[in-house]
Amino acid sequence: MSRLHWGLALASTLIGGVALAESQAEIAARLNEEGKQLMFEEKYAEASAKFQDAHSRVPEPKYFFNHCTSLAYENKFNEALVACNAADKNADAKLKDKIAKLEARIHDEAQKRGITLEPTGGGGGPGDTPPDPNNTTTTNPTGPTGPTGPTPPPTGQQQLVGQPSALGVYASRPENTYTWSLGIDLYGGGGRIGQAGDYGKSTGGVRFKGDYLFNPAQRLGVQAYFQLTHFGDGNMQVASDRWSLDVFDLGIAGYKHLCGAHARLCITPLVGVQLALLSPANQTDSSTGDQVFNYASAGARLELGLSYALGSSYQHVLGVQAGLNAYTKVFSEPMDGVSSAQWGLDRGGAAGYFGLGYTYRFNTPFGSTPFVTLE
Repeated sequence: MSRLHWGLALASTLIGGVALAESQAEIAARLNEEGKQLMFEEKYAEASAKFQDAHSRVPEPKYFFNHCTSLAYENKFNEALVACNAADKNADAKLKDKIAKLEARIHDEAQKRGITLEPTGGGGGPGDTPPDPNNTTTTNPTGPTGPTGPTPPPTGQQQLVGQPSALGVYASRPENTYTWSLGIDLYGGGGRIGQAGDYGKSTGGVRFKGDYLFNPAQRLGVQAYFQLTHFGDGNMQVASDRWSLDVFDLGIAGYKHLCGAHARLCITPLVGVQLALLSPANQTDSSTGDQVFNYASAGARLELGLSYALGSSYQHVLGVQAGLNAYTKVFSEPMDGVSSAQWGLDRGGAAGYFGLGYTYRFNTPFGSTPFVTLE
């Protein structure tokens, strides 16, 4: 064979090897995605087979980690730890942290069930654990008993296979639900508070809010919030002495999301009550220079919101709102200051608004999206 033929053969071999490596990587990536979809469908055993096939082709840490997660959901805790150990060997810092959290949950769950964890095998796949030569009990394939009597159930994790997982480490399918959330709204509108003309009709403000979804099935929740609303200058005083009004509200509200379990778009009616602290003419403390809110009234908030959830776990929420803040006349004022009547606050009022907001949702009591997310 000529040198040219040898060169062509060598080049063909090298190109073929590269193509094969690329093909295996592509297959592994596809299998990984298929496994993730099976996890969404709660088909954990099928997902484990996909993840095992993926890391047998390309031993990337993320494939072992996903395999660890699916095995944990099969309640195969020992095999899951084997896969997690394999994932940890070459994982980056971020993935190592996720592995550590998952392993901790596996150990906690095993302890609750009285299981001794002894990781075995080479990755949690079928056939990795050899039979115990000291185990003389056999199973009669034609009946429920073996030659030495009833076959005892397997020990350890195998007794749990088929039982529902209690790990709570992975959301089986993304849903428009959460445990609690934090958010901010910016709003503006118009209305009137106090005696006519004492304060302007245009308003604007900012609201900080925290939600707790106490009934996820019915999507019922409660919101705690505080907001600062500014009313512009009135027109009853001389131009050099016109009053503005700042209202600081502390409130609590109830709400209900109207949407499907997996819908990203929700309509949310909300009703709240609030304590309103008022500061007319930007009053300040003479000693510190800080703004003071020396007048108090009661308030109510009515709102209808439209929100859209983004992200793999619906954790980012953009919203628009239309609402109304209503106030009673002042019921508490400083003993040594100007009376509320002199400020025109012996009469309540209301202001409508339109707002834009952002909320981040958490799915565990102490935050984060589902405790472990697949790679």
